[in-house]
Amino acid sequence: MASAYRTIPPVGQTDQYACWAACLTWWLKAVKDGRPSWSQMQIIAEYDKYCDQNGGFPPEKLLDVWPKDSRLKISGGVFPTSAYRTGRLPLGEKPVIIGFNYPTIGGSHMNVLFDYSSQMNARNLTAMEPYFPYPGQDGRRTGAMMDRTVDFYIKESRNIILFWPTVTFSG
Repeated sequence: MASAYRTIPPVGQTDQYACWAACLTWWLKAVKDGRPSWSQMQIIAEYDKYCDQNGGFPPEKLLDVWPKDSRLKISGGVFPTSAYRTGRLPLGEKPVIIGFNYPTIGGSHMNVLFDYSSQMNARNLTAMEPYFPYPGQDGRRTGAMMDRTVDFYIKESRNIILFWPTVTFSG
């Protein structure tokens, strides 16, 4: 059974380097819980100082900046894909942003993953893909929901980066 996350419209990235901003925009809408409700352009303006000359947000900076921004309530880490060649990714019930090497196009990219199959060995999930249609035109991409497998994300990646909602415990 598909979750309500599929009802949240996908977010298309504004240019070829803005997958990070489109993914964070959609993720914030999905997980809510007191997080900001920023547009993609607001996110780009907020984090532009960390981007490279093309507008990409280098992975090592993402791992440093997003978790330190208390407004996002987000945690992140690097995971070696060798541990997930046959097993399950460490994903929970809430959407997770993934950074990976795109298997057919090359280069790093981001998606938001959710609806991870609850079956023990199933490796199916749903992705909010911001680079759709491909190649599309800057400012005109719509993003899309896509059914994919874990293998799509780990095929060309030695490591993946995952960002998930920070879990807080109240006493």
